[in-house]
Amino acid sequence: MAKPPGAAAVTRIDRLPRRRRPRWLTVLISAALLVVVLLVAADRGGVLLAQHEMAVQIKKEGFPATPKVTIKGIPFLTQVVSRHFGDVRLEASRITEGPLRITNLKVRARDVRVDSGFGSGTLGSVDGTAFVSFKDLASASDNPDLVLTAAGNNLVKAKMDLGITDATATATVTKQGNSIVVKTQSIEGFSRSDLGDDLDFTVPVKGLPMGLSFQSVTVSSNGVGLHVTGRNVKFSDS
Repeated sequence: MAKPPGAAAVTRIDRLPRRRRPRWLTVLISAALLVVVLLVAADRGGVLLAQHEMAVQIKKEGFPATPKVTIKGIPFLTQVVSRHFGDVRLEASRITEGPLRITNLKVRARDVRVDSGFGSGTLGSVDGTAFVSFKDLASASDNPDLVLTAAGNNLVKAKMDLGITDATATATVTKQGNSIVVKTQSIEGFSRSDLGDDLDFTVPVKGLPMGLSFQSVTVSSNGVGLHVTGRNVKFSDS
C-alpha cells in the first residue's frame, strides 16, 4: 500500500521504548547531593561558631569590644579536627591606648592553635596595620585647634588657629622608639623661630591589644598607618 505523500517513515528505532533511569540511581544521586549540602552547611555553621568563640576570648587581650574574627580556609572541619588554623583575620575599631585612639586595627594571624573548647590558644605570628585618622592623631596632641592633612612623601600639613590668622606648617611623621613624632620642617608666612615648637608633638604608642609591637609609621591620604606585629600571642578564658 502506498504511503501518503509527506508521511514520515517509521523505523524500528522509533518504535523502541525509551530507557528510564533506574529508580535506585536517582535516589542515590539525590542522597549524595543532600549529603554535600549538609556537609557544607555544617562546615559554614562550624566556622561561625568557632569565630565567635575565638573572638570572645581574644577580646580579653586588650580590646574594648569584641573584635571581628574571620577564619579563612576550606574545608573548615579539617582545621577543627587538627585545632590548627593557617589564616585568621582580626579587625577592631576605636581602641584607646593612653592619649592615642586607634581608629581601626586590621591584622592577620597565622599558625593559630587552640584547645578543644576554643577557650585558649596561641597566634603564631600576627602582622597588620593600626590606622589612626588625622583627627584622632591631632586629638592626641596638646593643641585642640590643630588640623592635620596629608602633604605627600610621608609629610603632613599642620594648621593651627592663632586667633587673628592661621599658621600652616609642613611636618614629618616618624617613629622614634615607641612614639609617633610630628616635627615641623617649614611654616608658611612665618619663620621657624616665630612659633618655636608649637606645632611639634610626640604621641606614645603603648599598651596595644595582644601585646602587639609598633614597627613603623606611614602617612596615607586620611591618616597614618602603624605597622604592628606580634609572635606567639596567647589568649585564654582566664
